[in-house]
Amino acid sequence: MRSDELYLPGDRAIKRTFQAMTGLVVATFFAIMWALFDNSDTLVTQAVHAVFGDPGRPWNLPQLHLLLALPLGAVMVVFARSVLGWKTFGLFTPMLLALAYLQSGPFAGPVISTAAILIGMAAAPFLKLLNLSRVAFLGTLIAIVVTALGTLALRLDNLVLMSAFPVVVTALVVERWWNAWEADGRKQAMKMTATTLALALMIQGLVASPLVIALGQQAPLVMPASAIVMMIVLGRYQGLRLSELTRFRAAEGA
Repeated sequence: MRSDELYLPGDRAIKRTFQAMTGLVVATFFAIMWALFDNSDTLVTQAVHAVFGDPGRPWNLPQLHLLLALPLGAVMVVFARSVLGWKTFGLFTPMLLALAYLQSGPFAGPVISTAAILIGMAAAPFLKLLNLSRVAFLGTLIAIVVTALGTLALRLDNLVLMSAFPVVVTALVVERWWNAWEADGRKQAMKMTATTLALALMIQGLVASPLVIALGQQAPLVMPASAIVMMIVLGRYQGLRLSELTRFRAAEGA
């Protein structure tokens, strides 16, 4: 029996919904990127400003809030890996990526860093043709990503994006992506990259949410303390992950 026959009708509907959402995310990504660099008043720029506001605005969150709220991001990573079954580039990479987003802005950070990562991914197959050593390959790939990120940041005139931390985190993601490519193949590496970026966006939204900001102002130490308790509870979870339940449903339906 072919693998595509193991999907239930509901699973196919979920897959189509996911594909539609992916298309919407890609279209939104390019629309925001257009608005960031567009100096005129085009229809796309007007639509982005109407829906999202100024895409180049920063978060302006206190550094202490970012520090104390970051353990909540770790809770999200543990939940995604232990309960949902998502595979990411470790525990710290989504958190560091989210921290870079929080320092550079809700839209400018994710869009520019993702664009730099995509440029690095596109350059990797061509670099592979040069038969470089692994160290030289990774070094050249990271240099390309840094150059792309710096060029985009200079064009946007965003000094935060040109600081060392977002550059290092973006380069780290590309390195992890290539390591996953070598170990697990291109498809799995792309999935892990997508889940890592998605999780970083979720962490950014959580840390910058009004509820967490208010909690940080009233009782800042509650955030890391509650994160410790939640991670201990999640760490003792030994049930099936959501991805495994979906796979078993498909096998049972077959």
